[in-house]
Amino acid sequence: MSEEEDGRTEKQDTLNRRTVLAGGVATAATAALPRAALAQPKGAGGIETRGAIYMDPDYLSTFNDHAYSRGNIGNVHNLIKNSFLNRSDLKWGLYQRDVEPDPKKWGRTPQIGQAAFDHWPDFSQEARDDLEKQPARFADPKNAMNPFDTRQVGANLLEHLDEVIRIALWDYAVPIKIKVNKSRRRHHGLTTEWDPAPQPGTNPNLRLNGLTINIDCPDGGWQGYTLWRNRSTSDHITKFEANWVVPSPPTNDEGQIIFIFNGLESVSGPNATGGILQPVLQWTTNGWFIRSWYVSADFDPMKYPNLPDPGSAVGQDHLSDENRCYSKAIPVTTGDIITGSIEGGRDTGGKFNYVCSLSRNNQIQSDTRLKMDDISELTYAVCAVESYKVTVTPADYPTAPIVLTSLDLQLENNPISPIQWTESKKAGRDFTAKSSMAGHKVEFKVV
Repeated sequence: MSEEEDGRTEKQDTLNRRTVLAGGVATAATAALPRAALAQPKGAGGIETRGAIYMDPDYLSTFNDHAYSRGNIGNVHNLIKNSFLNRSDLKWGLYQRDVEPDPKKWGRTPQIGQAAFDHWPDFSQEARDDLEKQPARFADPKNAMNPFDTRQVGANLLEHLDEVIRIALWDYAVPIKIKVNKSRRRHHGLTTEWDPAPQPGTNPNLRLNGLTINIDCPDGGWQGYTLWRNRSTSDHITKFEANWVVPSPPTNDEGQIIFIFNGLESVSGPNATGGILQPVLQWTTNGWFIRSWYVSADFDPMKYPNLPDPGSAVGQDHLSDENRCYSKAIPVTTGDIITGSIEGGRDTGGKFNYVCSLSRNNQIQSDTRLKMDDISELTYAVCAVESYKVTVTPADYPTAPIVLTSLDLQLENNPISPIQWTESKKAGRDFTAKSSMAGHKVEFKVV
């Protein structure tokens, strides 16, 4: 069966979070490794649980032809100026429900619109977190963050988008067009285009006619997760460890790929690309394996759609070849106890170095060791179930809940307790995520 022909059966009354992220003006966890399914079955009320509902012409018309149109953008500009005390307070994701407060206009049916409207705060925050992890690299002046000085570059896509919005909606009243597509990766794709296109350098006399925001919504990725962010500038994550048991194989074996992991992820900066370091239990048609991964935010799953051979390993010295590196994959069996561990931190020279590895039944598997030196600081801790090419739920997943226990997250070698996780919402996801025992246990249940 080709990807285009893949079908998927899901519970009714669900809404795909990846489609909601495209709402409002624009949208933003580490790159997808395998290919993602493209199926678009419908749930109750006509909700396309795998379709991009924000590609719906009715929804786009609400914002493109009315809210952000030339005839109404002045009203939006005034609303923004009255709603935010300072320019710096204006951030993407905070104003969309004020711009269009009628949920019925957020979707082609009242049910879709209400769901998209109600979940917007959670989804937009998730998008902001994702944007911050990706570098902002635009060579063409039309995609510049600041059309009046194209030399200015955002530290990451979040900084880029926030500044673009401030220029369009705070400084001026620039009409906005939204375009939405889909992408076979976990991250969101984002480009912005000014009209007219500015010349390279400074353009003090430029008169803006419009802004187009192009969004690629991801197909595939984290189906349930918990997230914790270190916001300290002086204390750094030095350890993150978790235990879990290898579950029974999925009832169906249709070529789906499943990743279960605890990991650490970084934010992209002006001169550094973010990435994720993760000790993974992965399911493929060949069974369960454990493997360590580091995947850069620049990884392109379209160029490398398949998982590498279990016996191959690529170290950091070849990271630039594919923007990912990995250890060998070690086979494991149902009932084995897996420990995923990441240790490291800041050295005396100010560089951040980490080692990722996995143990099987309390025996360290040396072939899973992956060392990463002088990379961006890992500031996000995450526990997740990630999947691709899943076509039938719950049969394509293990039947029992997936439980990570004995979670040990440390700052400067001091354990954190409680660990205050942000849990993913269940709307549109295959799993619910629930933390307990002061954050030292996380359970994923298929929905």
